[in-house]
Amino acid sequence: MFYLKAFGIKVEAINQVISIEQSQADRSKKTFEPVKIDLLTDQVTKVTLGRLHFGETTANNMRKKGKPNPDQRYFMLVVGLYAANQDQFYLLAAHISERIIVRASNPGQFENDSDALWQRGQVPESVTCHGRVGINTDTPDEALVVCGNMKVMGTVMHPSDIRVKENVQEVDTNEQLRRIAQMRIVQYDYKPEFASAMGIDTAHQTGMIAQEVQEILPRAVREVGGVTCGNGETLENFLMVDKDQIFMENVGAVKQLCKLTNSLEERIEELEIWNKNLVRLKHLRSSWKSSVSSSEASSL
Repeated sequence: MFYLKAFGIKVEAINQVISIEQSQADRSKKTFEPVKIDLLTDQVTKVTLGRLHFGETTANNMRKKGKPNPDQRYFMLVVGLYAANQDQFYLLAAHISERIIVRASNPGQFENDSDALWQRGQVPESVTCHGRVGINTDTPDEALVVCGNMKVMGTVMHPSDIRVKENVQEVDTNEQLRRIAQMRIVQYDYKPEFASAMGIDTAHQTGMIAQEVQEILPRAVREVGGVTCGNGETLENFLMVDKDQIFMENVGAVKQLCKLTNSLEERIEELEIWNKNLVRLKHLRSSWKSSVSSSEASSL
């Protein structure tokens, strides 16, 4: 009896075997079992092994600066023809594939129907993804996560229609000014192991410290779970800043400064009027003194 067996091996350690799984029609998975084949004399035998995928992913899949990771790991697929005799398999021939990168988003690795699927959109020249999209990351935790720089040639729009809002209240701009005055603006350099993992080209930045902002404006800071750096270190409870919240604080602070400026302008105008009145009184007093002096001189 003859059997076809398929398994994966690691390029850097070919003695380490990677199991192969086979997806069923309902997208469930099971371990791939050797396929029995019949070899007939003077005939070509064709066998199709469908819906196969590796049981795990390669390491260091995250791209750096748009290029493959220098420490990228690879698998190779091995398909072998074996002769079987009394529960023993004997290799007759085998084929090894080229190097393969296996990512978590491989089409063969569907866990259930809710996984992300790309399809044509309802409007021309569009595609739709029902799930989360990660660019330079295998673990997006939002609708779109980008590790690296992003260019936007247009504008970013936010919903602001009054018809979808409730509990609308004016904010205390004086408090916003006070909070902004407390925030510290610093220059800093991202650590190389973090910058490389996140695809950050310019490590030197100007901004704020999330822990400091959290003490002043808690709603502008969010925990996003663990973040893994290039050296393998995982930073638990990583903090990120919502700059839109800080921007709106700045708008309120500017409004409060406008109020103070207008108040000062009104006060200055009042002082200028008082000053003009004082100058006019001083001038009248001088004129009155001159008239009195002239009258006394004429009497003499």
